[in-house]
Amino acid sequence: MSFDKVVICSGHMLDAPDRSTPRFPASKAEAVGTKIAQQLDQWEVGADDLAICGGACGADILFAEECVRRGARLRLLLAQEVDAFVRDSVQHAGADWVQRFHNLREKAEVAVLPASPGEESGDLSIYARVNLWIIETARSETADSGKLYTLLVWDEKATGDGPGGTSDFETRVRDLGAEIRIINPTIIR
Repeated sequence: MSFDKVVICSGHMLDAPDRSTPRFPASKAEAVGTKIAQQLDQWEVGADDLAICGGACGADILFAEECVRRGARLRLLLAQEVDAFVRDSVQHAGADWVQRFHNLREKAEVAVLPASPGEESGDLSIYARVNLWIIETARSETADSGKLYTLLVWDEKATGDGPGGTSDFETRVRDLGAEIRIINPTIIR
């Protein structure tokens, strides 16, 4: 089955309490969620569409929750098995975010990044590999005449976290010609 509209999201996790330079403070989550909803309104995301993201606290969960509210089909592509993923990508934001993640798992199609036999992926981290997986999955699910939309929750720093970070994701989807919108949590009021 292919979709006329596929929407993917990548973005920063909520800042860990010890993060020295704020990138996505928890205090901005509600405002970012509102901006995500407004963008999905503009794209008219609904029941016939597919939404794909990685499932981490912050951008991914806010995006996924809003897509589910609209009736879109949700696919979570996790970088690790559930327990390790929660430990590394959700738990630092608190018990509420862990519960939100598990609630989404019940409503989504969930897949875990396949192990790379002999780590043939070279120097790519699991996060760089999951970025590629999300993008390739979106491309393969978009109908011939379909449209690929990308939402980034990103501070727009070109260097970012390197391969596997949002800046890397942005470069890869821009090369595909996808429609891209950016929500910068550092400048939202």
